[in-house]
Amino acid sequence: MSWITSLYDTYVKNTSMIGNELDSEVPLIPVFHMTMQATIEVALNEKGEFRRAEIVDGSEQTIIIPCTEASSVRAGQKPEPHPLIDKLQYLAKDYDRYGEKYHGYDKYLEQLKKWADHEGVDSKVRAIYRYIETGTLISDLIESQVFTLDADTLSWGIRAEQAKPKLKPNESVIRWVVEEPGVLESRTWKSKDLMDSWIEYYLSTQQEIGFCYVLGQMVPLADKHPKNIYNMTANAKIISSNDSVNYTYRGRVESPAESYGLSLEVSQKAHNALRWLIAKQGYNRGRKTMICWTNTGVKVPDIYDDGFGFLDSEDLEQTETIDTGEYLASSLKKKLRGYHSTFDKSTLVNLLALESVTDGRLSITYYKQMGALDFIERLENWNNHCQWLHRYYRITVGQDKYKNVPFIGAPSPINIAETVYGNRKNVDERLKLKTVERIQNCIFDGTLIPLDLVRMAFQNTVNREGYTDEGLFEKSLSITCALVKKYYFDYKKEVYTMALDKERTSRDYLYGRLLAVAQNVEQWALSKAGEQRLTNADRLLNRFSTHPYTTWQTLEVGLKPYLDRLSGAGSTHREQLIDEIMSLFNPEEFMNNQPLEGEFLLGYHCQREDLRRKKEFVAATNHDENGGNE
Repeated sequence: MSWITSLYDTYVKNTSMIGNELDSEVPLIPVFHMTMQATIEVALNEKGEFRRAEIVDGSEQTIIIPCTEASSVRAGQKPEPHPLIDKLQYLAKDYDRYGEKYHGYDKYLEQLKKWADHEGVDSKVRAIYRYIETGTLISDLIESQVFTLDADTLSWGIRAEQAKPKLKPNESVIRWVVEEPGVLESRTWKSKDLMDSWIEYYLSTQQEIGFCYVLGQMVPLADKHPKNIYNMTANAKIISSNDSVNYTYRGRVESPAESYGLSLEVSQKAHNALRWLIAKQGYNRGRKTMICWTNTGVKVPDIYDDGFGFLDSEDLEQTETIDTGEYLASSLKKKLRGYHSTFDKSTLVNLLALESVTDGRLSITYYKQMGALDFIERLENWNNHCQWLHRYYRITVGQDKYKNVPFIGAPSPINIAETVYGNRKNVDERLKLKTVERIQNCIFDGTLIPLDLVRMAFQNTVNREGYTDEGLFEKSLSITCALVKKYYFDYKKEVYTMALDKERTSRDYLYGRLLAVAQNVEQWALSKAGEQRLTNADRLLNRFSTHPYTTWQTLEVGLKPYLDRLSGAGSTHREQLIDEIMSLFNPEEFMNNQPLEGEFLLGYHCQREDLRRKKEFVAATNHDENGGNE
């Protein structure tokens, strides 16, 4: 099933959401309709006589209006008018006295008359046509003090003083209210009868019939396709064939109709569904947007979030114990496993990425469709093989009080991208988003974790002095460990646990443990002395990763004064721990001064966490191995 068929199917199965503006900032809109920002509201009676006018409140400006295929993509010096609600230049007969020479009144009136004369048209349309025909709109707005006239120049009047419209008076958009006896809904942009009336009439005017590849029927074909799909690239279109001179389709076919056949209905519904999905649940950054959705409308986990984001508030409330990470890891597994009972076997999940390189074109850079159960299984596998213990999230525990909440899970794609590129400024956002897309491929296409991403994350993390914020370093460290763990599983089929493995004797892992103990000893001593600075182990982290043997000799000599300053059981335990780790080394490997690989950070992080947990246990039991908390 193609992307456009999936979007069309999504629209059909979510018709109950049409016009529901509370559901999203951009509602799912009917076919042959679009959204627009209204500035002025004009009220008429059933005979088309002027009643009043007022400035539209800012919170109510976005409305749904009828449009034609041409007006929805209008551009150029003589843009097409919308059928009913539009700018002042189309609605005012004498607009040329106050604005540009071309104003489109005649074309608007002609189009509105055809609709008003159509059998079964909504009575509101006839009332608006009668009023527009009189040509008194601007004079009525002046009389109502919405506008004021100064030497044939329109300015905002008294009624606009409080609202302070952002547009100039001659750029105003007029919306209509038609008050009829016995009719409850007088607002044209809210009337379902009026919407249905326009759809029925517009379809009756279509004469070009062709074969639609989606419906498999001979139906009216689309000639122009919608824009304004994604607000950061408002003029970009996915489907376009307006360039008959250059290279859009020339050289392969003689006309656009020969290259594809897409009905007006399918084009409208698919693009409306896409616009709605992007606004409602898209991952939108700059000129790129990515969305994940089901054809049935069933909610899926946010694939652009991490394991922490999958959890509910009820899970996060259970965070008072030291083993919070394990509790949340178990909750995450249950949450993902629970989706198996939510989805039907026929449910399909779609992933779509769009990017605009130019203002006029919106390209599909990624599209994949899979069964919902397969989707959840791949998400589970990703979280199992790329999970690690993270401590970079904070939750509110009171007024102006926060605490860090550890969680076990896979990091989000964007956090991975930011770790890969480190703290470097002026990094092109497109590079980060390309990385997000590559991670998405790892999750759902089963590709191996890219080696370049793992290496870049490692190099940025060991550059400890590049992180002025300790929290950012801790975040980078745990995310890099997750990537390294995934690397070993993908390329070497080796599974690493997050608990400290005291039996592991690999050179890189043991050197990581040694560095963690050295960092802990010096940090403990500095804390007791009230000093705040990076430890020698922190400052030499980068050098240690490239020359571990010689750097350890420097660090080991420097540890002696700190151990002497601490003394007591705690100091003795650290010295014993160093000796224990040293005894696990193969002597030849210990003296090997070659650069360390990613496993080094796994040993470093696991040893630090083991020491942290012992400190937490000491604090929780009011017992101190050295006569005071470390």
